[in-house]
Amino acid sequence: MCSLASGVGMAPAVWANSVPPLADAAAVASQASATDQKTVRLFDPQDGRFDMSDFLAHQKGFLPVPIVVTEPAVGLGGGLAAMFLRPRTEDAAEGWSRPDISGLGAFATENGTKGTFAGDSSRWMGGRLRTMVGAAAGQVNIDFYGQRAGTVEDQKVRYSLQFTGAVAQVNWQLAPKSPWAIGLRYVYGDVDPTLREEPLLPSLAERTRVTISAPTAILEYDTRDNVFTPTKGIYAETSWAASREALGASGEFERFQQLLMGWHPLSRDILIGARASYAWASEDTPFFLLPYVFLRGVPAMRYQGEEVASLEMEGRWRFAGRWSAVAFAGFGATHSRDRFASSQNVASGGFGIRYTLARKFGLDVGLDVAHSPGTDAVYLVVGSGWFRP
Repeated sequence: MCSLASGVGMAPAVWANSVPPLADAAAVASQASATDQKTVRLFDPQDGRFDMSDFLAHQKGFLPVPIVVTEPAVGLGGGLAAMFLRPRTEDAAEGWSRPDISGLGAFATENGTKGTFAGDSSRWMGGRLRTMVGAAAGQVNIDFYGQRAGTVEDQKVRYSLQFTGAVAQVNWQLAPKSPWAIGLRYVYGDVDPTLREEPLLPSLAERTRVTISAPTAILEYDTRDNVFTPTKGIYAETSWAASREALGASGEFERFQQLLMGWHPLSRDILIGARASYAWASEDTPFFLLPYVFLRGVPAMRYQGEEVASLEMEGRWRFAGRWSAVAFAGFGATHSRDRFASSQNVASGGFGIRYTLARKFGLDVGLDVAHSPGTDAVYLVVGSGWFRP
């Protein structure tokens, strides 16, 4: 997944310990140029520890990310992704804290869920213009517990969702170095839901194929010191999506989301963070697009509703050089407005470990172990558990 606004102006060196913060602009630009002319280093000359910053910044370097799926909603599985990071050396230190990112990968799980995906997030014009594109295809076998169509709260309905989809987004920073940006996102998707077993209630017939065509208005605020593993700052996004038949959708619906995340260093070695979100969906929203509680340790889609709110807090302690320990806890609630109106609540928590794998990018990797009632899960974390590019 305190006061999010307090301490935003605190210098990032507070969190540095023996892992120095992003280098000054001149040094970073010089090192980036030298990287293309000599052997790439895999050990940081500043502390002698294993570090992939130079390798990732090299034009042929990428981070192989094993996908270890322990998501309770789809079962155990795995896959492999490749992440390509391109520091924008013309933008000095900010080009390392907000690099261009590309990735692609594939995964599969024991319950038959599988998929492939690819995407890119790039910045232009000194970072003022940001573009994001992505595409995915596959099949998700998942259980839904929604309160619509006559279901009761704890009775699962097992669906297989065949899907293809794409997203494109453009953001414009309102002024140079301003934290404010406005954007437009377009989402297209084609989803074919089929039941995997006989429903408990006769009203749950096979769902028809759904086509989504939804432009989304976005307002963004971002003061994070880096996009991967922030140590200070705030990120907020307000979005309103509207799927319309005039644009090729099979039905019309709206969806609103407010996301707020913040990080604040309490001391040289201790950091706290928080993530809060609220989401609302209109009455005709497809059941698989209803908001759900997003917390580590809570199965995806397990707690859905037309209104969903959640809060997760995290503490990080850098106890030895590049190594940090993490503890987190969260709470989520849902509400449904139809004739079976009801609410659900869930709490979760856990702990994890992190290692600073690429100091210049501010990139940590690690493992989280999380628990919620009836569920235990392990997550491989690249960057933050709340990563947003």
